[in-house]
Amino acid sequence: MSKELHHKRINSKPLIIFPYMGYENNKKCEWYFWWTVERCKAIDPKPIVVLPRDTIIRKDAVSFINDERYKSLEVVQTWSVDSCQTWLAGWGHVLDHYPEAERIVQIPGDIDYVDADVQFYDNLGAFIETISSDIVIGDFRTGDQYSAKSLVDTYGTYSLLANWFPEISQSIRSLPLNRPRSEFINIKTSVLRDLIINNRNFAYEQTLNFLIKCWDNNETKWRYNISQSFLGTLSDNKSFRNYRGSIDQIERIERMLSLLWREIREPKKKDNVSNKEFEEQYTVFSNEYDKLYTKSKGIMETARTTLRALLGV
Repeated sequence: MSKELHHKRINSKPLIIFPYMGYENNKKCEWYFWWTVERCKAIDPKPIVVLPRDTIIRKDAVSFINDERYKSLEVVQTWSVDSCQTWLAGWGHVLDHYPEAERIVQIPGDIDYVDADVQFYDNLGAFIETISSDIVIGDFRTGDQYSAKSLVDTYGTYSLLANWFPEISQSIRSLPLNRPRSEFINIKTSVLRDLIINNRNFAYEQTLNFLIKCWDNNETKWRYNISQSFLGTLSDNKSFRNYRGSIDQIERIERMLSLLWREIREPKKKDNVSNKEFEEQYTVFSNEYDKLYTKSKGIMETARTTLRALLGV
C-alpha cells in the first residue's frame, strides 16, 4: 500500500527560488539551476521561478531573462527583503492562482556547492516527487564541521532551540533532522495554508518557524506528519568573511525563538480567573522568560567567541 501511495500521481507545484546574486559569473550555479528546472519538469511542465526585482535591476539576471528556456517557465517577479520573504511571495502565488495544487515543492536555485553530484541529484529527484508526509524537509550534511552552515546550527540553532523549546528540539533530532533551517521544503498545500494564514510569518528562518508552529504544546507531539528526505552533502566555505553573516543568522534565530516563546507561553485571561490570580500567572511567566533570556544571551556570547576562533577573525 505504501509503495502504491508513493507512486500515485499528485498535483504538485514546484517553486524554484532564483539566486539573489544571479549566476552571471558562476557557470556551475547556472548549470545546477537549469538542471533543477529540468528535474522539476518531471512533476510540472512549467515550473515557477521566483525572481527578486532588485536582482533584475542590478542586472544580475540578464543571462536568465535572455535565455530561450526562460519562456518555458512561469516567472514571478517580487520585491523581498530576503530569501524567506521571497518564499512567502512564491507560496502566496501558488495559493492564489493554483487552488487545485495539492503540494508545493520549494527548492533553492543557488545550489552550486554540491559534493557527489550524481547522488545528490538522484536524491533531489526523489525529494521532488515524494508525497509521503504532510511536510517533507530536504536534509543534508556539510562536508566540514567548521563550515559557516555547520557553525550556525551547532552554536546557534541547536543550542538556542534547546534553551527556548527543549521538547521540540528533542523531537527534531529524533526525526532525525540535521538542518531544521533547510530551504528544501515539500509540503501539502492545505498544511501550508494553515501555517501562513493562521500563524505569524517571518521574513527569515521560516522553516524553523514552521516546525515550532507544527508542535502541539498541549499534547506534546507533532500536529502534522513530518519527515526528512536526505539529499547528500553540500560544501561550504570556512572563511573569516562568513563571520558577520553567521552572527546575523544566529541573532535572527534568537530573536524569532524568544518572540515565539512569549507568544506561545504568555498566559491568557480566563473568565474563571481573578485579576489577582492572573497577575500571579503573569509574574511566573515573566520570571521564566527572564531566566531563559539570560541563558540565551550566554549562548549568544559563546557562539560569537567560538565563531571568531574557528573562522579566524
